[in-house]
Amino acid sequence: MAIFDEVGASIRQLAEGAGSSVVGIGQRWGVGSGVVLGEGRVLTNAHNVRGDRVTVTFADGRTAEGNVAGRDIDGDLAVIDVDTAGVPALPWASGTGCG
Repeated sequence: MAIFDEVGASIRQLAEGAGSSVVGIGQRWGVGSGVVLGEGRVLTNAHNVRGDRVTVTFADGRTAEGNVAGRDIDGDLAVIDVDTAGVPALPWASGTGCG
């Protein structure tokens, strides 16, 4: 079916471009992952963050301290403010006619 071909192509495009946008989120009690949303913002799961500060590790090995800007416990999402200079944002899919 054509719709599955379109969705599959979108997923492949997203995965191919995501590598350098994926980050590690670390705190004393564990680690998680997230993605760079744009200049200075990282999206992660709320269960990955406790407290107000985290360490973000970028794909190139660089680390930076980040501040938890907000969290939605019910939606299990959190946004971290951190210096993302030189790190590309996750390339969100554009309209594919699937919606």
